[in-house]
Amino acid sequence: MKHEPTTIATLRRALDEVVRDGRFHRCKQASALEVAEHLLAQAAAGEHDLERLKNSALEMLRRRAGPSRREAA
Repeated sequence: MKHEPTTIATLRRALDEVVRDGRFHRCKQASALEVAEHLLAQAAAGEHDLERLKNSALEMLRRRAGPSRREAA
């Protein structure tokens, strides 16, 4: 799939910001490549908003990490 240059810039920024986020580093179950694939899938589905892309990726990380200690208690 081809993306517009502005979409590519948004995807790159979203990936950079997610990978710098502490939640990414705490989630050992996901790689940067998996986050990038998730972001690309979101863009292919029509999402181009930076904040919604980041929130979607961070939610994916949360689901991968499983329940927090607080939720498990």
